Amino acid sequence: MPEDYSRYTDEQLFAAFKQSGKEKDAAFRELFSRYERKVYVFCLRLSGNPDDANDIFQETFTRFYRQTLKEDERVSNILAYLLTSARNVFLNTRRNKVYWSPFEDEHIADHVPMYERKELLTMISSALELLDVPYREAFILRFYQGLSYKEIAEITGDSVSSLKVRVMRAKDQVRTILQPYIADLSR
Repeated sequence: MPEDYSRYTDEQLFAAFKQSGKEKDAAFRELFSRYERKVYVFCLRLSGNPDDANDIFQETFTRFYRQTLKEDERVSNILAYLLTSARNVFLNTRRNKVYWSPFEDEHIADHVPMYERKELLTMISSALELLDVPYREAFILRFYQGLSYKEIAEITGDSVSSLKVRVMRAKDQVRTILQPYIADLSR
């Protein structure tokens, strides 16, 4: 009977992943299933394009598979490791491509009637597009991924205080951009 890896902690899975054979593959499958959605959504929100998000997503997990097998270091926070890797892949690909397109997110604006939801998602996507990448990234990691400032600092390499300022400024910019639309909704 196959072992149930869903009960393992991330640290236990990572240790099993460092082994060879079936154990390695089963541990990787479990880690992938735990984090695939969060990593993909992060890639989609950063890139704004499903095709680019798929490429970034695949490259992220490919790097994870290859690099962690070569390194002797321990990875204690798998999600932070994967998000950092996705961020780096995005920044590397962004140097060659500069465009942004809307995304769909089922968790945004559940209180908005269905006929207005698509328009609101488009407006939010457009507002995010107008933010500089450091502001967009901080906003996405904080509000879409729900990470703490300390976790974001681990991913970006920035200080917690600068991230707090960046998130505050990003919120202000999004609020300013969306103000005319929000005013229309409240009428």
